[in-house]
Amino acid sequence: MISRRQLLYFSFLAPFFYPIANLKYFAKADDKNNGDRYPLTSDILKKAYWEEMIAYKHYDRYSQKALSENYPNIAYLFSAISSSEKIHADNYQRVIVSLASSINAKEIPVSVADTKSNLKNAAIKELEKIEKFYPEILKQLSLESYDEAIINCVYSWKSHKQHEEIIKQIEKHSGIFFKPLAKKIESAKPDYYVCGICGSTLEVEPLISCPICNHPVSHYKKIEMPILSTN
Repeated sequence: MISRRQLLYFSFLAPFFYPIANLKYFAKADDKNNGDRYPLTSDILKKAYWEEMIAYKHYDRYSQKALSENYPNIAYLFSAISSSEKIHADNYQRVIVSLASSINAKEIPVSVADTKSNLKNAAIKELEKIEKFYPEILKQLSLESYDEAIINCVYSWKSHKQHEEIIKQIEKHSGIFFKPLAKKIESAKPDYYVCGICGSTLEVEPLISCPICNHPVSHYKKIEMPILSTN
């Protein structure tokens, strides 16, 4: 018989075949010595937290830049992904606190160029997270096997994978073909929905439950079109 832990690890080794069940069905470490028992996990989650916060800040600024260049739909895409990244960061912060640890505040430098360059940079960063960052993070987390940390990292990894195809297209066409790509994007009427539990980002709201965390569809929020800041 397959144990719950074996099932958990199978989930992240074979992403997208099965949604991960609700967190309440997995064991959690809940004694007073969490920080002592899971020092590596705490350090890894802090690294993941800052990665997602950096992405959140960049996408937010990318969105504002796109608006200023009259690309409202590209700005909307950036805004939706920014919301997803913030959910990932908040999830990591919650788990870090549960491990009797904390995150020291620090400045996040943000580099913003024109929208064409921002799209290309976003494509590179997203693919790096999908192919390298999260596989390595999950491998490291398996050493201490703190279920909630692994689950939340799988959530992040899978939500990044939802963007994989569009990111590949952006990466492919953000060079000399940027203008026709931008024109095609701006001619559409997109909607973006983000799951408040795992950060899943979809253009069409699911019918029943989230395909990543399996929570009810009521946890999805439609992202509003961003407004150009006056600050």
